[in-house]
Amino acid sequence: MLLTGPNGALALTILDYECSDSPYFMDRNWLIVSLKIRYQNRECVRTAPVLSTWEIELLLKWMRSLDAGHELSPKLSFIEPALSFSNISNKPNDYRLRVKLGPDVQPSWQHGSAPFFLLVEPDKRELQQAVQDLEKQIKRFPVRE
Repeated sequence: MLLTGPNGALALTILDYECSDSPYFMDRNWLIVSLKIRYQNRECVRTAPVLSTWEIELLLKWMRSLDAGHELSPKLSFIEPALSFSNISNKPNDYRLRVKLGPDVQPSWQHGSAPFFLLVEPDKRELQQAVQDLEKQIKRFPVRE
């Protein structure tokens, strides 16, 4: 899933389940995620188990709601505070998403415990492409029983 803006970009890719063979239902559904962050000619990749299968589904529903013009919520946060998304636009078909990256996944040039905020502004076509890409990733890594 790729979201871009005038000063940067965020690519989110699910790599694998964190605990494929765990006997615990919750553990079997944690995902290892790669976040490729680009900001003002700097780039880095962070890999961490920051989302569950259910949270990826929530992200997909949230992005679909933005695309449809019926936003579910202006902010989407997850169990792990490493990642969250906010829609800071109040106009239809204007997507200004503020991505919050916590210490576990903040860019390598960011130091300290303060979160890093990245603004991405995909157009409608890019948002729809990101939704389609996330749908494909979810098919590869569905909720496990």
